[in-house]
Amino acid sequence: MSYRPSGLPPIQDMPPPGGFPEQDITKAIKSRGPKGWQLWLGSSVIMMYGFYRVGQNNQERAAMKLAERRLRFQMAPYLQAEADLEFLKRERDITARTKWAMQDVESWKPQSPYYGNRWTPPRVSDMDLNFKK
Repeated sequence: MSYRPSGLPPIQDMPPPGGFPEQDITKAIKSRGPKGWQLWLGSSVIMMYGFYRVGQNNQERAAMKLAERRLRFQMAPYLQAEADLEFLKRERDITARTKWAMQDVESWKPQSPYYGNRWTPPRVSDMDLNFKK
C-alpha cells in the first residue's frame, strides 16, 4: 500500500451548496423515428394490402384459366376431326403400300387382325417412317 507524500487526507471535489441545477435533457434528445405501434400498424396495413392484391391476382388468373379451358373444350372436336382425317390418310397409305408388298401372297387379307379376332387401332407415332407429311 502506498502513502501520500504529504500525509494529508485527499481533497475531494464536492457539489455546490444546494446541488447542481436541474438539467432539461428532453430538449437535447431528437426524435428517433416513429413509435412502435406506428411501425406495427404501418407494416400490418402493407401486408393486408399485399394479401388483397395476391387474392385479386389469383382470382384473375383463375378466370383466365377457366376461359382458356372453355376455349380448348370448344376446339377439341375440330382438332379431333383433323387428327382423325390425318389418321385415315396415314392408314390408307400404309394399307396401299402393304397391299403392293403382299400382292404375291394369296392368303393375305388387307388389315386382318392376325393376333386375334378383335380389331385394335394401330399405334400412332410421330416417328412413324411409313408416313411422311
